[in-house]
Amino acid sequence: MKPHACRMATGLLAAFCTVAFAQTSHLSDAAPAPPSRWAADAARLDEAIRLRVLSANDPRSHWIAGQFDLTDIASRVRHYAAARASAPQEYLYLAALAMACLQPVQPSLAECDAVDRLADWATRDVDNGLPTMLLAARASKRGDNDSTIAYLDLAASKPRFDEYSSRGWLEYWQYVMAFPDDADRAARAELAAGYGGAQAVPALSLVPVPCHAPEGIAEMRRGACAKAGTAMAERSASAISRTVGAGIAERNAPDERTEERVRAGRTALQSMLARCGEDDRTMVTTLESNDASVRARVVDTWDRTIREKAKIGEVAECERRLAAPARR
Repeated sequence: MKPHACRMATGLLAAFCTVAFAQTSHLSDAAPAPPSRWAADAARLDEAIRLRVLSANDPRSHWIAGQFDLTDIASRVRHYAAARASAPQEYLYLAALAMACLQPVQPSLAECDAVDRLADWATRDVDNGLPTMLLAARASKRGDNDSTIAYLDLAASKPRFDEYSSRGWLEYWQYVMAFPDDADRAARAELAAGYGGAQAVPALSLVPVPCHAPEGIAEMRRGACAKAGTAMAERSASAISRTVGAGIAERNAPDERTEERVRAGRTALQSMLARCGEDDRTMVTTLESNDASVRARVVDTWDRTIREKAKIGEVAECERRLAAPARR
């Protein structure tokens, strides 16, 4: 029995769950793995955690409870708002609330109406171009072409783009590894990995919207879209954001040479992430060892990897890992 998040998974996420830890962007070619020896313990721990966060009373627990609320947007927003209020300097909670409030819902939610959550994110996380890209999408939806272009130009000037999914991995990891239970650390690691890989960022689907406009409007936005897409493809912390940016840049490339350069960059990114994915799969296989000391080394390696990922981002962590000497 897989963790709840994995039982509901499809596509790349399902592939992720077969190897527990390896990142979804690495797994398009991954072969199914045999059932983990830790599956039963992880499932039992999953049930205990889900019961515990029903009475969430701290920022991390509220964020996790919001992540678990896959179908109840009102409950999800309430939990994110509670996390945001309790830890206002944590960008993960700020971003989660802002993106959740972009989901259309009737009647509107008080937590979303009280403050313009997207503008709040963009204002507080001033170096991050992702909320600015979402502001462009919102302006485009309103039919405000001038503001759309201005937001795209502003996003292109930002030094980074981050939806904080790597930070989410660390939140899950720290919560599960410290949860009061007698489960083996290997089972905890497998469950935390399942949770981390199950993070969904549906708001990213809104990012390309301004650059998929009708022909006349699209032509006016082409230059701004090309710049913003290129910036996102080159400066995003996560693979999925880089891929979204590359799609925008390719669609709006001024010439074939630029278009080919964008495609080559995306291919290079996929190749690099595949190498990190292979490293992850090796660690997952090693986690099945009967030798407790071997398992402990793997879990310690994951701990370092997840902390590094949260600190510098998924792509940068992968680059650094591949450049480093063998760790095991």
